[in-house]
Amino acid sequence: MKYIRTLALLQWSLALVAGLWLLLASTMPAAAAPAMQTAPLAVSKYESVNVRSGPSTNYPLVGTLIYGETCPILGRDTTTGWWLISCASGVTGWVSYDVVNVVGDASMVPLYAVGGSAVVAPPEPQAPSQPSTFNGWRASYYANKDLAGSPVLVQDVPEINFNWGVGSPGPNVPADYFSARYERTLSLPLGNYLLTLRMDDGARVFIDDQVVMDDWRTGQFRELTAVRTVGGSPRVRVEYFEDTGNAAIFFSITPFGSIPPMQPTPVPPQPMPPAPVPDLQIPQDQWRAQFYNNTDLAGNVVAAQYVSRSFYPLEQNWGAGSPVAGVGTDYWSARFEGNFYFSPASYDFFAQSDDGVRVYIDNILLINAWFDGYVDQKNSFDSIGEGYHAMRVEYYDRTANAYVRVWWSYKGNSQPLPGPIPPPPTPF
Repeated sequence: MKYIRTLALLQWSLALVAGLWLLLASTMPAAAAPAMQTAPLAVSKYESVNVRSGPSTNYPLVGTLIYGETCPILGRDTTTGWWLISCASGVTGWVSYDVVNVVGDASMVPLYAVGGSAVVAPPEPQAPSQPSTFNGWRASYYANKDLAGSPVLVQDVPEINFNWGVGSPGPNVPADYFSARYERTLSLPLGNYLLTLRMDDGARVFIDDQVVMDDWRTGQFRELTAVRTVGGSPRVRVEYFEDTGNAAIFFSITPFGSIPPMQPTPVPPQPMPPAPVPDLQIPQDQWRAQFYNNTDLAGNVVAAQYVSRSFYPLEQNWGAGSPVAGVGTDYWSARFEGNFYFSPASYDFFAQSDDGVRVYIDNILLINAWFDGYVDQKNSFDSIGEGYHAMRVEYYDRTANAYVRVWWSYKGNSQPLPGPIPPPPTPF
């Protein structure tokens, strides 16, 4: 009987607890459904963040993010740690982990093993642009010293005045071992013009395809000048090459004095019958002079004589007269030859004349100014060996005054060397 009362009491207790639980549950608000997890976000830390097609700087750019721009994260590279993002702007790609802040839980984003070893192929070289018309000089640059092949750069330049130092004229032109050609047709009134050429290393000048200045050799910065009678529409061409070191080129053509109006070409006077010409040997420390009754050193020698050395090794001023009996006052030429002693050194050579002159040492042409008008030119020759060397000066007079002066000095000094310089004594 006691057992039955206990079981009934237990059943009544359980019913009471169940009722209380139902009452409590009816008074509580309904539990919210669990929220869906959203993708983590990458927020740009800088004003301009690069987005690339792969997870390293070896991949090309596909876009950029501005400061604070936010993009969902789609994945991560296991090798580099870069994030794969997709932005509202339409940019999808990879950003470095150190240029963005990550907002949200990124532990569940997919992992990829892309790696950062891709190498971007360099862009194909573009063909050099070439102007279709030229208002100044047509400048053509070559990737070699010999003006060979096709130019790698063509420009329209207003003047020839460049000092590139150890650089080059353009990205397609090497800093050393390049060459250039400058071409232009000028419009000039007839007159005398001063041609000035400065360069490092070599250059030469052509007028109507005739060379008028030529110093095509490796050397430091230097200047050449010449006077030329020009008029009309001359075609001028300047050629230049750079070896190594500094590179520079300058050229100008400017009026130099004036010339009288054109006159009918006078008929050269008939020379006197020539006297017998002595057979003179080429001397030492003076000159053998041979004269011709034409401006081209052509035909027979009509007169010959020895010419002593003066303060300048060669200085002759005939004015408007004849240089020697048997030679006319105009339209004649002369050749001066002699053996002169040189100490071992580098030398500068100078020539002044009216009209044309050429200077040689050991048959090597040093100065070539074979044209009418005033001439004042110089050139250098390095490392002349000790001993006697054969000097030759060729000269012609067209009309009016006639003179020629030639001298040499140690390099960097324009004063003529005193002479004659005796050779060292012969040891016993």
